[in-house]
Amino acid sequence: MHTVEQLTALGFSSQEARVYVALLMQPSATGYELAKAAGLQRANVYQVLSGLLDRNVVQLVSDDPARYVAHTPVEVLGRIKRETASRCDSLIADLAALAPPREPAAFWTLRGREAVIERVSSLVGEASRRVAVSLWADDLEWLGPQLRSAHRGDRQVIVNLFGDAPLDFGEVYRHESPAQTVGGHLLTLAVDFSEALVASLDEPPGAVYTRHPALVRLVEKLIRDEAYLAAIYERFRDELEGAYGPHMVGLRQKLLPADQAERLLSVVGFGADRGAADGILGDD
Repeated sequence: MHTVEQLTALGFSSQEARVYVALLMQPSATGYELAKAAGLQRANVYQVLSGLLDRNVVQLVSDDPARYVAHTPVEVLGRIKRETASRCDSLIADLAALAPPREPAAFWTLRGREAVIERVSSLVGEASRRVAVSLWADDLEWLGPQLRSAHRGDRQVIVNLFGDAPLDFGEVYRHESPAQTVGGHLLTLAVDFSEALVASLDEPPGAVYTRHPALVRLVEKLIRDEAYLAAIYERFRDELEGAYGPHMVGLRQKLLPADQAERLLSVVGFGADRGAADGILGDD
């Protein structure tokens, strides 16, 4: 019987479960009647009834002859549920005290554009205080509404924007167009100083999501430094380009891998004109 199996899973013996079910179906039964209904020896039934009486699952309602009734399932199972939950809570605390503390997972990997977009949108939508993001103008097609909603919900919104797009909310720091960047289509996001994500939206798209405090602070710093650079470049563009060349290529190329340094020379406008490039780079 399926019900008997479920009761045994909750701590009843097979005989206790059969007697309890029989007594629910035949209230105020005698031990003899229960033995017949449950298919047990009469002597065994009285031993089982004694145990159920001790556990307050059944009660005696008359003595001559002895008759029994079962407490309702709501009462019996409700008590078992409460007692089990209490034991589990206590055991969790006891066992947790025995185990050494575990370091939080450093990061989780996301694969595919849809998974990345879903997680980024969710993080922005669930932000309670602050959203800081670096993205391409094209990314506003799918993330713009969530950023606007966060701003309207009194969250601080900081945007490093690569490319030209209208943006009439938040603190916006404008950078060069994606065509003049190297390193691919990246998106970095930090939320509430507690969660961060770094995504590559080139093929194949993927991202790394983290709650690790050190990694979150690293992404926060990256986004802040990009904002600082955009503000400084806007204010002192002539002086900076006078010292380091257009788009500060003389400084940037020193810090890039060789293949990206070559691409930088192309995207800022030198192309194959190595003479112009060498003229600038040779000053350093």
